[in-house]
Amino acid sequence: MSRHDPQEARTLGLWTAAWLGGLLLAGVLRLGDLSLQWPVLLVPVLWALVALRPRGGRRRRGSDPRDDLGHRTDTVERPALRPPDWPDRRR
Repeated sequence: MSRHDPQEARTLGLWTAAWLGGLLLAGVLRLGDLSLQWPVLLVPVLWALVALRPRGGRRRRGSDPRDDLGHRTDTVERPALRPPDWPDRRR
């Protein structure tokens, strides 16, 4: 799955929150009682607030993302399966 840039992620999050809010409101109005079930409408509001939070995607031009402290360089990619001629050492 590809990652989105911060602006695209924010737009997608707000779009999703709007649709979720509309569908929840339609469901509550059609099947429920709005005076009792109004707290369910806080879910898309919280979703929108999360979508609007600042994201760390802005970098200065020329900066190397590998210079971050959170980047690990000591990992090695290894094959998930052993080759068929690999000796069995579980004896």
